[in-house]
Amino acid sequence: MWSGDVSYEWDSLSGLIFNVIGKEAKDINGLNILEAGSGTGRISMRLAQRGANVTLVDYSLKALENSEKAFKERGVEANFLHSDIRMLNILSDSFDITWNAGVLEHFEEEQVAIVQEMARITKPGGKVVILMPSADCLPYRVGKSYAEEYGTWPYGKEEPATTLENVIRESGIIFKEEYNVGFLNSLDFLDFIPDAGAVKEFMTSWYNKLSAEDKKRFPGYLLVSVGELSQV
Repeated sequence: MWSGDVSYEWDSLSGLIFNVIGKEAKDINGLNILEAGSGTGRISMRLAQRGANVTLVDYSLKALENSEKAFKERGVEANFLHSDIRMLNILSDSFDITWNAGVLEHFEEEQVAIVQEMARITKPGGKVVILMPSADCLPYRVGKSYAEEYGTWPYGKEEPATTLENVIRESGIIFKEEYNVGFLNSLDFLDFIPDAGAVKEFMTSWYNKLSAEDKKRFPGYLLVSVGELSQV
């Protein structure tokens, strides 16, 4: 996946995830933030540019090499660690926020173990923030199902979730909140369906005209699950 050209252009999905991390952090500047399964590292780069001390962890050496090159080209500092997120070679209680996006859906049987490890390296009072596809998001589910049926799904096996509350609680940390974001981003999955452009365009226009209250009726692409470490 990481062997070809990787884009570091900012996009609406990256902005959506960045805003979630900013919301949970309240003030990014000076925080120690780790991305567990960093992929491109695009969002961690923006966090670093806003003053966070970021660490990127990934199992793919190629992904980390891409990130290191991109960070260096832009004069952005970060720490890069090649590691399995199920067994991180990091001291406990090291980070204010540990997070990932688009990772846990690929580890259905190991989610508790991963979140436990994310929690271990997070400071007392810190947060674990997880973003993954929502099973309640219809456009995403329809586009994904079509692509899987016709052999065009590029992301391997992934299982969306309706909630991670039990995973977070079983990991031994405090479950704080859960919410969905990114309905408009979910419409991009309709691109897997031929000639769906008009439907996508209409749904975008229709959604933008809804009241804020009505928009809450339609779950977005990403489920955001937040856990907090006890102060004790």
